[in-house]
Amino acid sequence: MRIADHARWDRGFPVKYLLAQKDEDGVEQLWGRCAGVEGFFVDPVPPPREVLTLRGCRPDGLLSEVLAEPGVSLRGLGDVCVEVWDDEEPVQWWTLVDAVLLAHQPHSADPKRYDIVLGAGVRNEESFFELPATPRFELFVGTTAAAASAGWCSGVDGLFRARVDPAPVPMELIGCEPAEPLLAALRRPRRSERDWAYLLVLDRHGTVMASRAVGLAITRARPSVFGGTLVDLTLTEGGDDRPSPAARPIWAE
Repeated sequence: MRIADHARWDRGFPVKYLLAQKDEDGVEQLWGRCAGVEGFFVDPVPPPREVLTLRGCRPDGLLSEVLAEPGVSLRGLGDVCVEVWDDEEPVQWWTLVDAVLLAHQPHSADPKRYDIVLGAGVRNEESFFELPATPRFELFVGTTAAAASAGWCSGVDGLFRARVDPAPVPMELIGCEPAEPLLAALRRPRRSERDWAYLLVLDRHGTVMASRAVGLAITRARPSVFGGTLVDLTLTEGGDDRPSPAARPIWAE
């Protein structure tokens, strides 16, 4: 598929997005051209808040400094990374999102350690293996690029439990001119509801400046607000890798 063949049309507004998919032979096919997309800029849905307890914690860095403050409570720690180690290496990574210290007390088996209660959202980043028989929990605070050690603990109550993934955030393709593969999907939507395609973002010169994966489960198709033969489509799954609304002015340049 040559982008230049599809980046223009004879209308009073430009093509800003192309919807494309690779077939079984790896050949890219055009599914549609679009004038706009609503829901392209979306902040990630934050995980629901939970209460967790770090058991037998030996704090370090920021966590140690916070516990040294008199009467500390409801102190924000930012994101706390929890690495679950076996005897040799980390095997699981978790993030306690926007963690807040709620309470703490000396650990019953060792008064030099603490049981620390946190409020946070919980996100599993990676789990290569099952939970080790005797895990160790290393703690870090700060961004991934500048994370600092916050100590370790012997257990995290409430970490390992089943969680429901947040509902996907839909995306609207506005002013869409469907190509034959998309027309076929509209005629028989169930055949494509598990498929994925690529949304190619064009700059003002018709050059691809970004590509994002989107689901092809179409929940609604209707005549477009742009009129004519164009349609507006609602995709159930607009993908996870979408820029924040704060970045909208940068993309518009």
